[in-house]
Amino acid sequence: MQTYVAAMQPGTNWGNTLDATPNETSWGAPETTQPMLQGLAAKGYKSLRLTVTWKDHMGPAPDYTIDAAWMNKVQQIVDWALAANLYVMINLHHDGWVGDMGHDHDAVLDRFQKVWLQIATRFKDYPNKLSFESKNEPGFQDASGKDLPKDQMDVLMDELNTAFFNVVRGTGGGNATRPLMLPPVYTSADQPELDSVKATMTRLNDSNLMTTIHYYGYYPFSVNMGGGTKFNDQVRGYVDDAFDRVYATFAAAGIPVIIGEWGLLSPDNVERGECLKYFEYVAQYARKKNLTTMLWDTGGFYDRTTQDWNPANLDLAQIIHQAETGRATTSESDLLFLKPGAANQDAIVKLNLNGNTLVSVQDGATILTPNADYTFCGNKLTLKANVLSKYFTGAYGQKTTLTINSNSGPAWKIYARYAAPPVVSAFTNVSGGELSIPTAFNGDVLATIECKYVDGSNAGPVGWSAFPYWGSDFHPDYANNAIVLSSSFLSGAPANSIVNFAFYFWSGKVLTYQIQVKPRTGGGGPDYVIYGDSLASGWNDWTSWTAHDLADTTQVHSGSSSFSMTPGAYGGVALQNGGPAMDTSVYHTLVFWINGGTTGGQTIGIEPIRGSTWGPASMALPTPVANTWQKVEISLSSLGIDGSPDITGFLFQNWTGGDAPTFYIDDISLSTAFSSTAREITGMPAMSAPLTLTRSGFTLNRRTNRMVQTIKLTNNTATTVTGPVYLILNELSSNTTLANAVGTTSVVVPSGSPYILVSSSAFAPNASVSVSLEFTVPASGAITYAPRIVNGITTP
Repeated sequence: MQTYVAAMQPGTNWGNTLDATPNETSWGAPETTQPMLQGLAAKGYKSLRLTVTWKDHMGPAPDYTIDAAWMNKVQQIVDWALAANLYVMINLHHDGWVGDMGHDHDAVLDRFQKVWLQIATRFKDYPNKLSFESKNEPGFQDASGKDLPKDQMDVLMDELNTAFFNVVRGTGGGNATRPLMLPPVYTSADQPELDSVKATMTRLNDSNLMTTIHYYGYYPFSVNMGGGTKFNDQVRGYVDDAFDRVYATFAAAGIPVIIGEWGLLSPDNVERGECLKYFEYVAQYARKKNLTTMLWDTGGFYDRTTQDWNPANLDLAQIIHQAETGRATTSESDLLFLKPGAANQDAIVKLNLNGNTLVSVQDGATILTPNADYTFCGNKLTLKANVLSKYFTGAYGQKTTLTINSNSGPAWKIYARYAAPPVVSAFTNVSGGELSIPTAFNGDVLATIECKYVDGSNAGPVGWSAFPYWGSDFHPDYANNAIVLSSSFLSGAPANSIVNFAFYFWSGKVLTYQIQVKPRTGGGGPDYVIYGDSLASGWNDWTSWTAHDLADTTQVHSGSSSFSMTPGAYGGVALQNGGPAMDTSVYHTLVFWINGGTTGGQTIGIEPIRGSTWGPASMALPTPVANTWQKVEISLSSLGIDGSPDITGFLFQNWTGGDAPTFYIDDISLSTAFSSTAREITGMPAMSAPLTLTRSGFTLNRRTNRMVQTIKLTNNTATTVTGPVYLILNELSSNTTLANAVGTTSVVVPSGSPYILVSSSAFAPNASVSVSLEFTVPASGAITYAPRIVNGITTP
């Protein structure tokens, strides 16, 4: 079986296709054709994980008969893949009903066995290049949807895998020896789950079994949050630990392992060079541990329409392909910053040759001359000033691409950018929506942001980290010169709070910023009543498509009646003003009361109507509570209609695909007051820490053989400086290292500069502190660095 699994390397997934719901093309993938699979094999793939969701293509109990057309489609694709000489694996993928085994044991197990009986019977005479996987990422929940304890999950996983094994083997034919994949709970690489599935395999005592894990990396790095911007030792450590555990538990004992899915959860959110280094390292380390890899791909790598690599990810495809047989050359960073005033200085780039040999260096299309244009010693590529000086002029931004050519693998690209320090400016926002912080990037590139309240606790939407999610929480808008925070970024910030920000750039520059959150005040005047005990004059029930009652007396907030809905799947009620469209310029908030009826828990959304057009925005209402009236305030700005002159109504809709129990709404009005959650938000660059730095000369400590320099930081102002306080050594000369660097990584994220903790405490006015910097003795040249002081944030 190890030989069998090794022959499947490398593999890929046919994601978002047969696993899509309800049909093959529902998630945007094209319908599968034979040339697509032939092209896949031509690209060097040896195996295909054909992920299949069956739940939308089977009949009811007791037989759960799989739709013949769907089974035929699966069979046709399997036939095409085998004809292309690919190994093929099929599974149960997004069949979430399997997880209900935790609270509906017998019914789920019966259904699971009958589904696999049909699949196994259809393919029983197929060659053993077809394998089966019992369930994708299996987990088990209680009736409320909560995960069961791990020990209970392991028991159910053992039972499910055993049932799968017995059903398939019991059909005979080729299934008597067909390779079968038994996953651990959630296909996790945690040791308890690995031990549990190994115990199942040992008990079954079958030589044609294999197991699997899925691997998407260290979570903060995989999605770019929590400060996880760099592919550093921590990220590498997670790879090593996971694959070492899997190897020791299975591969070293002769049990083959397939990494059935791998990649990054949000690769587009990760800086490109760091992303490339991750994929290269994971692929080569899996090979080193005899683990077969099946890349998760939904069309982003292999373009099924052109049957070629997707141009947007050609670099990823090339570096993965290299790492499957060898190593690829990379560098400490794929960004090189050329700073004004340094036109006559050489630039140093640290290369990771990974066993390769440097062949040449290109500046654009020009091949550079060794010694005259660059030198290479150890891992340091020194680019001479004469090569780069012509780029220290004109507009800021990327100036050239430096190409590092090695004797093996794809060329590595380094993007040289002419960049001055970025600058942030003040802003005021009173209308809601996204927060746009004016930013002159000046050629620099944003890496991440950090946000904390003045007491040091985490601010922003994440909670457990001061570093929010790239993309959904914030993003740089280079075209419009802004750092953009999501509309909900500060929704949890208390009124009259102050949030301190640090904006980290890939050049190593860090900008401090401060945002103040205040309740929005103003407005005034009479409200516009839409519904009291009935609809206001001129309003009507327009194109509604679900059961409702505009004069229900069952639950009433005030008066004698309320408006009730008993919606079917996606049922909605549209309340419309039949007269002239409303001008909402004097109104700021939609106010009403909602009651969940005898059950509560409904999922209801609201959407404005402009003329006869829905939108522009919709939002979910607070979850109604059983037999309880809740006040709902919705700022018109959150619906995109603050000050709109053409509002004709509002739609209330059930946002689920099933029937919902009755709920009630009463006292609907437009208010001239701002909602209690409306905020006035202002931001401005924060003052730098009022600390002065003095330094002694360097001395040699003969006992430790280190060069030592004493630094002294003094607060010369009447203002206390919050701690902790760090000294960051930007641009430290390459002939030495800071030997007593402190912190979990010993380098600043993301710039890579070493730092030292000067003080963990606050600096009172006139207070001073002295510490020593210890450097390794340079072979030649002066020790130089550009000091920067950072205070009041977490470990840099």
